[in-house]
Amino acid sequence: MSTLSPLLFVSYITLVLLLLVLLIGWLSPAYGKSNIMVYVGICSLLGSFTVPSCKGLGLAAKEAFGGNSTPDNGALFLFQSLLGILLVSILTQFTFINRALESFSSNVFEAVYYVTFTCSVILATAILFKEWEELGALDCLGILCGFTTISVGVTLLRVSQEAVLTWTPPKAKDE
Repeated sequence: MSTLSPLLFVSYITLVLLLLVLLIGWLSPAYGKSNIMVYVGICSLLGSFTVPSCKGLGLAAKEAFGGNSTPDNGALFLFQSLLGILLVSILTQFTFINRALESFSSNVFEAVYYVTFTCSVILATAILFKEWEELGALDCLGILCGFTTISVGVTLLRVSQEAVLTWTPPKAKDE
């Protein structure tokens, strides 16, 4: 099981990078302004690098700058690599979030982005940190129910902000 997790995470990273190349290189210029999922997909997939990089950055900083008399070059390299990945992914996310907000309503974008970002981050961290090994069936069901409830609630709140609610009945078309 210990060799499966790194291989699984490297496979996940490879798949995400291929999808990002496809989305940024081909789909974004062609369909970005007409399909919200192009920009949401780019930002969400990049988010699956951002959050694990932040977690790893904290762990690497502790090892690299932990007060040892001899600095650990491997930990310092890991710290710098994770910092670079974090900066590139955040700056790219900002670019595509701005492009999305130029083309789409912020209410719709935020709702869809929240759900897809959260899914991709949960998947990436679960693969990287093997979080499924400690969860039982009831825990998984509880997480799934909580995530579904929050996702549906946020989506309904955001989409309903654009709905027009009035007490007066609509006028007939022939009036």
